[in-house]
Amino acid sequence: MAYITTSNFKRIIQKINLKSITESQIGVYKKPIYFLSKWETNFLLSMQSFMGNPEDFYIDIYKQLEVKDTYKYVFESELAPAYHTDLNCERLHSTYKNFEIPFEIIARVRKNGGNAEDEKARVVEFRNWFKSNIELFQNNPTQFLRRLDVDWNVYRKLTEIAIDNSGNKHFENYNLGELENEIDRIIYEAGKFFTGNPDKQNIIRRFQKLTFLAYKKEDIENNDTQLNDQELKAFLKQYDTLFKKPIIKLLIEYYRVKLNPNLSFEGKILEKLNFRECSCCKSNRIINESKPNFEHKEVLKVASF
Repeated sequence: MAYITTSNFKRIIQKINLKSITESQIGVYKKPIYFLSKWETNFLLSMQSFMGNPEDFYIDIYKQLEVKDTYKYVFESELAPAYHTDLNCERLHSTYKNFEIPFEIIARVRKNGGNAEDEKARVVEFRNWFKSNIELFQNNPTQFLRRLDVDWNVYRKLTEIAIDNSGNKHFENYNLGELENEIDRIIYEAGKFFTGNPDKQNIIRRFQKLTFLAYKKEDIENNDTQLNDQELKAFLKQYDTLFKKPIIKLLIEYYRVKLNPNLSFEGKILEKLNFRECSCCKSNRIINESKPNFEHKEVLKVASF
């Protein structure tokens, strides 16, 4: 069995061809949710497909991850994203850390008339330098900064980025029944909100699936409601915050708890999605496989008497 981090799960979701999913395949929930847009419905269907039927997910709706180096980060590996064969692997649960390539380095290359290939070569050179000095970075940050200044004329801390792989803490204690109750509650509250606002019912009917318009800078076209553009956007944001955003988060967690609580898959499926086995998991597996099975030998010895 293989496992992936929540950040890599999000990377997969970003590569889904949402246009290839249709409502007729399967519902997003056991009862209709009338205020979800087609895009939101397709997004949730893709989540459900990946959790429960990764083979179908890959064949029908997945656009394979392309590993592209942007030359912006120190540890932007040329390798594919990793899956883990050890559920207790530290890299599966720890925060992923990386560092931006100092902008001063690229700026100097450009100032000296270098082209894009020169910039890439300089980034690779810095990456190799950083890796050779990583112990100094970890054990003596002050001395590392001095060496960074001497070797690269950069005397400042590197800009760090961190991605939490621990999952959605808010929902981690929900069981399936509690999730269903909470989803049902939001559906009920949305219906109650509709009946409780008779002066806004036409607006809700027309815009409940179009709440994304509230976040656009442009005015909402064909706004023939009794609200001006600012008021309409404020109302749609309220509706989105009260009902749509929370139910989408709950449904994603509902799929995970119901279909795949540990984000676990067969390794071959993930390899088809252009993943590789985590180097740490692979090393530990090879070490464990190479160890003599003393317990087994002892059993054979006793049995021979």
